[in-house]
Amino acid sequence: MKTTSFALFALTAVTQVLAAATGTQSDADRALACASPSTAVPLLRGYNGNWRDHFYTADRNEMNNAVSNIGYTAEGTAAYVFPGTTGSDGTTPFYRLWNPTHTDHFYTTSATEVSSAVLQNGYEYEGIAGYIYQNANCGGVPLFRLYSGSSVDHFYTTSASERDNAIRNLGYNDEGVSGYVLPV
Repeated sequence: MKTTSFALFALTAVTQVLAAATGTQSDADRALACASPSTAVPLLRGYNGNWRDHFYTADRNEMNNAVSNIGYTAEGTAAYVFPGTTGSDGTTPFYRLWNPTHTDHFYTTSATEVSSAVLQNGYEYEGIAGYIYQNANCGGVPLFRLYSGSSVDHFYTTSASERDNAIRNLGYNDEGVSGYVLPV
């Protein structure tokens, strides 16, 4: 299963790179283009206290299943992301991974991190959670990434005060900005 998932990820990543490389727009034009905010969808946030795992999805049915059948508590909308991309809209994939041993969801825009997490850290590639901006040029706000080694949990928020509280009081470390999203 892990090998098949990783092979699918690699194929998807190569396809996206080739599509972007063969486009007719210049790199400068691509950098200026922005996805239409009207196409953004909620990135829903859930938390499972037994597993100490934060879960994010743009699929309401998936969140409803996680709440009804897996023990997550819905925590509302974390941000707005884009469900698809044209390769020229300033967005990048926000990859989702799962580690069944540590019951941890991990999200990243880095294909290198995906490869490392799958090949070295026991994560399984689960697909693309949505597309987020690569920088703040399109009006997005930072999506902060935090990690707790003691509970093996990745946590994402757009709130600087929530980030700071998690660092000061909950044992999380700041891992920087994952990308930029539209705020709630």
